[in-house]
Amino acid sequence: MIKPQYIVESTLVPHSAFIEAGARIERCMHNTINSPESACVAIVGESRTGKSTVLDEFCRNHLEYRKEDGLYTPVLKVVTPSNPTVKGLAELMLEKMGDPRYESGTEIAKTNRLKVLMRNSKTNMVVIDEFQHFCSRRNGVVAHHVADWLKTLVDENRCGLVVAGLPSGLAVLEQNEQLAGRFFTPMLMPRFDWRIDEHREEFLGILGAFQGSIGRYFDIPRLDEEDMGFRVFRATGGLIGYLSKFLKYAVWGAIEGGQKVITLEGLRKAYQESIWDPNSPSDTANPFDKNYQPRHIEGQIGIALNIGCAKLPNVLPRRKIPFSSDDQLVSGKF
Repeated sequence: MIKPQYIVESTLVPHSAFIEAGARIERCMHNTINSPESACVAIVGESRTGKSTVLDEFCRNHLEYRKEDGLYTPVLKVVTPSNPTVKGLAELMLEKMGDPRYESGTEIAKTNRLKVLMRNSKTNMVVIDEFQHFCSRRNGVVAHHVADWLKTLVDENRCGLVVAGLPSGLAVLEQNEQLAGRFFTPMLMPRFDWRIDEHREEFLGILGAFQGSIGRYFDIPRLDEEDMGFRVFRATGGLIGYLSKFLKYAVWGAIEGGQKVITLEGLRKAYQESIWDPNSPSDTANPFDKNYQPRHIEGQIGIALNIGCAKLPNVLPRRKIPFSSDDQLVSGKF
């Protein structure tokens, strides 16, 4: 039985973009096995749209396992450090593969050990999260040496490659034609937009799923009704990560207060204490105030869509990688 304080993070609602991204990764891995060429896919989107959760769910479906002849690691996943280097990334991968000497050796020695470990462990997929770190936030310079090393690693081991991160990470592919040539069309995971009917309906459906989970322990206002749904959208900006954080805080507040009811006032306090948005106008009303009336809906939506935004460097690509029309799906996770 799940404890009440963990009910939000234990609720996974696979919506269209989440399902599509997972399917693309699975397809990439399946078609790379025994293939002479690596298959690669990029998952991109704003922060807190569910990219990392897609990767985590994929990894959970392909866990390490042991046989009589050793340990098998079908998927090798690492998070890109800031200012990545070949030596540092190789160390991370060796550590994940269980190499007791992961810090020892030169760049070449570490790379050779990693290749042997991957072949012996039957690694079919390399997963790189926070891929935008390959591109400097300060000046937009791409770590070409690291990108070339990664391309060679997956090519020589004939394994697939999945990268995920902010859209700025596409500059790595745009400025490296050999690497870009191995990638399929990037999968975009956008935030939910209340103005788009399909987005709004799916967002309300997700709220309904949370309503069902949280409602097993607490009485809570109907999150999936139009008025309350808009309040939640305005509070979270249509970002699944912010939605999860906000609802988690509301549940914690009820538990700490010894209550079985999450009131509108409880939601107001949860929003006030959990979602800090430096881009929001100082005179913006709390969307869970009992007298909240969004008189200018477009203005409220504009404020919501600015939540979580960060200023990214302007990077001039050498060539563009287009999104296909059917990639414009809703996003998220939990």
